[in-house]
Amino acid sequence: MVQLSDGQVDAILQRIIADGVTSRDLQNGLLDHYCCFIEENINKGSTFDVAYMAAFNAITPNGIHEVQEELFFLLTFKTQTNMKRIIYGCGFAATFLISTGLMFKTVHWPFGNQLLFGGFCALIITSFALSFNSVRFLKKHSAAYNIRSGAGFISAFLVSAGSLFKMLRYPGANLQIVSGMVMLSFVFIPMLFWHMYKQAIATK
Repeated sequence: MVQLSDGQVDAILQRIIADGVTSRDLQNGLLDHYCCFIEENINKGSTFDVAYMAAFNAITPNGIHEVQEELFFLLTFKTQTNMKRIIYGCGFAATFLISTGLMFKTVHWPFGNQLLFGGFCALIITSFALSFNSVRFLKKHSAAYNIRSGAGFISAFLVSAGSLFKMLRYPGANLQIVSGMVMLSFVFIPMLFWHMYKQAIATK
């Protein structure tokens, strides 16, 4: 059975590295697959160059980077799932508690302040979770999207923190609330509706 030379093995490894595979384990795993495929084809009568091209076309037809992306997704799937649970769970809790707390405050029922306090705390956690999740994929989005998202997170945090400060009678509450509302009104909302408008025009 024909075995590849050290030079041929090194050429395959350099191709894997050049295609953007950074994980050492993935490099070794792909190298083993390619070498086995190429050796098998050489034993059937192919030349190294023909078997080399056939190996890359058969094992990674869409490029090696796709394998690394799939591996990254599988390795981070549990983390992403837990992050989504936190975001949606806290987002629901914030919406429910704040709306219910406002209703209780309006009709002067007890526990209105407690509900609002819990809602604003949940909103702060949601804004932090969303911002952390967005930073991880910062390069995949446009600058306008990142600015709009950042403005939304900062607005939610400032309004929530300012409301908590106001309920606890800490100084600086009004400044935080006003700053958050200004950013919400003059940055986030205009950019959001402009984006929605452009999408609506583009789909006609």
